[in-house]
Amino acid sequence: MKKNERFLITAIYLIVTSLILTSCTETHELQTLAIVTATGIDLENDKVIITCEIVDPTSNGSSNSSSSDFTYSQGNIVFAQGMGKTVFEAIRDVTLHFDRKLFFSHSNILIFGEEFAKKGITGFLDLFLRDYEPRESAYILVAKEAKAYEVMGVKGELSESAGAYLKDILDNFQYNGKCLSVSMAEYFRYYYEISNEPVIGVVQRLEKRVIDEERRRNMPMKSILDVSGGAVLKRDYLVGYFDGDEILGFNFIVDRVKGGGIVFNTPERLNNGKAIIGNEEKFTTVEILNSKTKNNIEISNGQIHLNINIKLRGSLAEENKAVDISDSETLKELEKSCSEKVKSLVSATMDKGQKEFKQDNFSIGTTVHRQYPEIWKDIAEDWNNIFPDISYSINVETDIVKAGIINVPSNLRRRR
Repeated sequence: MKKNERFLITAIYLIVTSLILTSCTETHELQTLAIVTATGIDLENDKVIITCEIVDPTSNGSSNSSSSDFTYSQGNIVFAQGMGKTVFEAIRDVTLHFDRKLFFSHSNILIFGEEFAKKGITGFLDLFLRDYEPRESAYILVAKEAKAYEVMGVKGELSESAGAYLKDILDNFQYNGKCLSVSMAEYFRYYYEISNEPVIGVVQRLEKRVIDEERRRNMPMKSILDVSGGAVLKRDYLVGYFDGDEILGFNFIVDRVKGGGIVFNTPERLNNGKAIIGNEEKFTTVEILNSKTKNNIEISNGQIHLNINIKLRGSLAEENKAVDISDSETLKELEKSCSEKVKSLVSATMDKGQKEFKQDNFSIGTTVHRQYPEIWKDIAEDWNNIFPDISYSINVETDIVKAGIINVPSNLRRRR
């Protein structure tokens, strides 16, 4: 066969193949879908209640609200509920009174009511892993002291929906270490570790005073969502919470700190006769630029000791007390006080984990396994009984590498 003939046959084959294979399968028209952006799961009378926040792309964005027993409309956002013995049955129950099939590929938030979380969440997550539509990257949260549907519907001024509102807040994790952004995939990674008990994000509905004068007449308070803190699980059952400061300590221990601030009392020892007028008990804030934690295990005479080593690089964000940071000794004192504050945060979190929850929520068992695999074989099954009694020490090194554009604070006065 000549070269030109082979070229012609190949070209014909490619053209025919492209015509045959060019098609769309299992397409979904936009007007036939109920696009879910956030999902809430509750338990009432042993029945699963699922609440879905749905975007209506055909809406003109009108703020007029309408409601029925199973749906509630808020502009271009619609909320629909279903009930069943399982999550699947609850989702399909929605179709009995809602005119579109739920579509979960754009759902970024999954919220569990507190009562539901206390009874265990993992079994009810099976559908979200087994089905091809839900995202494993969706953030999972526990509604603190509330039902999931009680926190849904609260949205920020700049967000189109509550789901987008929560996602945007959790995406800001790098700016504040007092919250947790844990996805479904991350949760299962922690859940399957025999040495670790999961900690996931939390959301709480709070009331805040309205500042806008025009709105204040009719609505003096407004609802906001707060994600500070974390929900502590024992395998998959909710057993308690870490507050915002404790979660900051938690993030230091597990090396998840991406940013945030450390606020501490400016040390009184800086009032040492310098020509600076300042007040005691004023605060200093150090912004976290980056942080690195290395955990190390030592075993002596059968006793396990944990060394938590933290290196923190920060920027002086705010100084309320009139101290002159152009003095290198003053800067060292601030670094030392910042380290002491971080130590206290980490210590409070470790103590709560050991004394109140009595379980390893920090993957310390993984460190033992990595360093002492033979010993770990003997203690793995009993680790949560061993962990509350291990000793620990905390070493923090703070390096303030930036001081802003001024060396002398704004409230500095010199003696005449």
